[in-house]
Amino acid sequence: MSINPIGKIFLIFLCGSLLSLSAPGYDLWIIAWFGLTPLFIIINTSKKIKEVISYSFLFGLGYNLGYLNWLFSLHPLNWLGFNDFTSIVISVFVLVTVAVYNSLYFVIFGTVIFYLKSISVSPYDKGVPNLLLTTFIWLIVFNKLSTFKCLLGFPWTLIEYSQYKNLYLIQIAEYFGSISISFLIVFFNLLLADFLIWLVNIQKISNRYIPKDPGLISSIVKGFCLEIIFVFSSIVLGAYLYEKNHQDFTNKSQTLCVLQGNLPLKVTRGGKQDINFARKVYSDLIGANDAKLIITPEGALPTIFNKNLNVQYWLKTLASKKHLDIISGSYCNQNDILTNCAVSCSGSSKKFLYYEKERLVPFGEFTPFSFALPEFLKKFASNVIGDGFKEGKQSEPVSTSIGKAGINICFELIFPAIIRRHVIEHANFLVNISDLSWFSNDLLKQQFLSFAVFRAIENRKWVVIAANNGVSAFIEPTGKIRSQSLPNTRGVLLDWINPNSKITFYSKYGW
Repeated sequence: MSINPIGKIFLIFLCGSLLSLSAPGYDLWIIAWFGLTPLFIIINTSKKIKEVISYSFLFGLGYNLGYLNWLFSLHPLNWLGFNDFTSIVISVFVLVTVAVYNSLYFVIFGTVIFYLKSISVSPYDKGVPNLLLTTFIWLIVFNKLSTFKCLLGFPWTLIEYSQYKNLYLIQIAEYFGSISISFLIVFFNLLLADFLIWLVNIQKISNRYIPKDPGLISSIVKGFCLEIIFVFSSIVLGAYLYEKNHQDFTNKSQTLCVLQGNLPLKVTRGGKQDINFARKVYSDLIGANDAKLIITPEGALPTIFNKNLNVQYWLKTLASKKHLDIISGSYCNQNDILTNCAVSCSGSSKKFLYYEKERLVPFGEFTPFSFALPEFLKKFASNVIGDGFKEGKQSEPVSTSIGKAGINICFELIFPAIIRRHVIEHANFLVNISDLSWFSNDLLKQQFLSFAVFRAIENRKWVVIAANNGVSAFIEPTGKIRSQSLPNTRGVLLDWINPNSKITFYSKYGW
């Protein structure tokens, strides 16, 4: 039975949308293990490149619109001075633009595979090596190409993050990174696609059903056997690694306190920035506790910190009186270079240490190609502090009384290379400070936690997240979420960590 073109367009878009339900927040992780199969069937059976391009794009669009629908919750943008209608238009524009951009990677993958098949000397499947090659092409396109800074990469929707709750399976990330989980998922989907093609592509001769490609099923069986070995080994090894690392790194050691201020954007980034209000909120939250280290979110102190002597004195006095260390989000301006930064101070030292954000959010923190863009897009990266941020220079981990903290800010957490560099430079634990209050949809917060789970396992480090409106969390080196705050609330999250100096195989050799 043939499907008309309109029906085919709807079906492939629907298949991509279905796959998005495997994303963190929806948590239907099982869908990832068969959700890519329709895409691979389309690529393998299409005769024309324009079909591969159009259907790959539609599949990717359905997937990304479903995965990233939280982008629409930019609305309302009244704090930037937009009315409701303009706010809705902008929010839809942002969602569609990012989804379209991420869908182009599906097109690149489909096009490469189509041309590789077209230059093949044999029309038949080349067996398991061909499937492995296709899998590695997927990894190169989605896990490497999509991270390039020059391409404004936004590798938020990688398929492996769907498995963040399958802790035994994903422990192998200590050796091969999160990319190894993507390998298992993609390879299985390719096998399933080939099996379904073989199942349908048969002919009847004298009451006997004979496949048109008699060698294909042999390759499929070999591939499934290999996949079973891969997955079974990963789970068995993962169970051992989970228990071992749980024993090694989860003994009570140092108490930390995360302050979740839940400050409105108009205070931290808008036209009514109020450092005095922010100081009062965080002074009240600190109260009396026995934490060795206090961590506040990105932009918690909305001022040019290195030029505001009053705020410097207040923070230093606070740290000195309570005999603790503080890591706080703020902004810096050195030689007219404005950066989004984290400031660290200790009650026993007169110096302030800084980490300046290296990887900025396009249109949120800087405006690429600003000469060619409409004013409303430029407005996102502008505020009373300055006209957008600049990238900070690469910084070493920040020394604290409990060890070296590898600090990253906001979406830097989705770039494994940034995190592992901090570990190579001897970070003993990882700190992420974020302000996700741009978006009201809590789906975003759950997806953010999934990134932290993988970074914890890859590097076997505690990850502490301090988010302005949540979710703040403590994540063990095993990937287990030990504790987390309620979203959209103001409060304190108090827990302990065990800093360590381990450098994993992935931290040292990861790609």
